[in-house]
Amino acid sequence: MGLWGRNGVVGLELDTGMLRAVEIRGNGRKPHVVAAGQLRVPEDAVSDGVVRDVDTVGKALEKLWQKARLGSRRVVLGVFNQSVLMRMITFPRLPQEKLRQALRLQAGEYLPIPVSQMVLDFAVVGETYVDDEPMTEVLLVAARKQQLETSLQALQYSRLTPVVVDASPLALLRVLPPEKRQGTIAMVDLAMGMSSIVLAVDGMPRFARVLPVSLQQYLSGLGVQAAGDGEYSGLVAAAAESGMAEDGHVRQWSSMVAREIRTSVSFYIRQEHLHEVDRVVLSGSGADVAGFAALLQEELQLPVEVAVPQAAVSVRRKMSADLSQPEFAVSLGLALRGLEV
Repeated sequence: MGLWGRNGVVGLELDTGMLRAVEIRGNGRKPHVVAAGQLRVPEDAVSDGVVRDVDTVGKALEKLWQKARLGSRRVVLGVFNQSVLMRMITFPRLPQEKLRQALRLQAGEYLPIPVSQMVLDFAVVGETYVDDEPMTEVLLVAARKQQLETSLQALQYSRLTPVVVDASPLALLRVLPPEKRQGTIAMVDLAMGMSSIVLAVDGMPRFARVLPVSLQQYLSGLGVQAAGDGEYSGLVAAAAESGMAEDGHVRQWSSMVAREIRTSVSFYIRQEHLHEVDRVVLSGSGADVAGFAALLQEELQLPVEVAVPQAAVSVRRKMSADLSQPEFAVSLGLALRGLEV
């Protein structure tokens, strides 16, 4: 029997205008997907990583659970927006519980928002020495309570139980095979609304931030709009088939994305005094734009590849969702997080 028994766990991504979910059973060694799906919602219901309309999202979650035949109501919720902050800090080596207490007492020194307004979590990502003293490297993650609360209310509306709340960019690393995590990599998730980048060294996250570029911007430039209850899936391909996605549009968008990636990488290298990035891995719906990965590689002069989420798991059932598509990287990575609890 798997860690979650017969109930499994569901990774849930709340993208602008789209909900995505993947259900996993098994354990960390042999995870397998039993259900997956996505559902369109009005763009003003979820935007920029924040639930704006609790009732609409709650009803949509109920519909998604039925449509995708999701059996578990245990959820790993992904969150990331402008109010989610990440800081890499160093602390003297302490036992886990004492480290937790010390972080809560001193978190205010690293955050521009009062700690009373935030929900805090942390992960130990490495060890170092400062003046010959052993130190622990900690990634501190803080989310504003008010914006997190609306997402939790939507889960409560649809009778779902959050077992973990995770920063979405951190979930991306879990869909990479171990050999793909080596070196310094930049994982860039190009979502419909809230894109992100996470920089990692040998599989350990070191830095993450929101990217002010989105697939929504690209499609709007082409005049492509989603209508009715249809899914966004296929809009990029439809634009290409209709001849709308001219090379100039793709090149302009790749230049925008490349500029934001360079800005993030340059800041990271200055702060951490580390080496250049070895390669870029793309995920999210935007990774499917025809010719985009090749143009981005040309712009950055770095190897660029597209994530294949299904490579991290086995799929036990036939389903309508295609887990080879990069748009499912976040939700699958979140579900894998549930197996670590």
